[in-house]
Amino acid sequence: MFRASITWLAVVLISGSGPVKSQKPPAAKVVPVSGAPHQLSPIDLSPYDIAAERELLDLANQARALAGVPPLHLDEGLTQAARVHAAEMAAQGQLSHQFPGEASLAQRLGTNSSLHLDRAGENVSLASTVDQAQQSLMQSPPHRENLMNPAYNVAGFGVFRSGPALYVAQDFAHSVPTSSAQQAEDTVAEGVARMRSAANLPPLQRTDGSAAQAGACAMARADALTGPLPPGHSILRYTTMQPENLPAGAAKSIDERGVHTLSVGTCYARTTHYPNGVYWVVLILN
Repeated sequence: MFRASITWLAVVLISGSGPVKSQKPPAAKVVPVSGAPHQLSPIDLSPYDIAAERELLDLANQARALAGVPPLHLDEGLTQAARVHAAEMAAQGQLSHQFPGEASLAQRLGTNSSLHLDRAGENVSLASTVDQAQQSLMQSPPHRENLMNPAYNVAGFGVFRSGPALYVAQDFAHSVPTSSAQQAEDTVAEGVARMRSAANLPPLQRTDGSAAQAGACAMARADALTGPLPPGHSILRYTTMQPENLPAGAAKSIDERGVHTLSVGTCYARTTHYPNGVYWVVLILN
């Protein structure tokens, strides 16, 4: 029997400088980002408490405002991901961040949202009222950390009503802009130029990057840093969420005095290992 005096909570956090990734990815699959919004499959909203979802978001943003933290912006894709998970918790009759056979948080967000996300977190709760859920979440340090984290700028809340119980899923994320291939390649090249300048070396001449881009997209299709290498004195290939940041160890090749030209190729894609999107990069130095 459900008791109103008891609230159950659970929290998960995925963060860091790398992309949001699945822990146990299945066979590789690439879903290129075209820039068009996701076409979400409609779900039956009748068991969801839409008013409770909005109230929880309002309460979260009120608490953030009092702390001087920017508000969370509602995202339809994150909301759908949260709703589907809240319904799964109600079906299972328990709280969890991932049930057997269910996609991970990163995969759920990648499937439902077209946003480029570099970190994410989730709160789940079981309560009888919105106020009870909010108070319990704010009184729990890890849940409060997700609610008040200034690094998060988007969110989606799902509330599934099962009798007197509210199953709550709160998905948080940090959305970053997605650059075109040309913009990303220019940004990488600028990073290389800064590195060369810091080492008091002359700039590299930028050459045609079609071979490098083909190599980057081949890696994306394989969902791995493998594949045939284009000719070059030095080849760097890596993934990044932020094209302006060159990988550790890149200076060894970039700062060589014997190289004079640079080709850059990038390919942004969503893959099984990177369900929220990542830039695949190839640098050719000669």
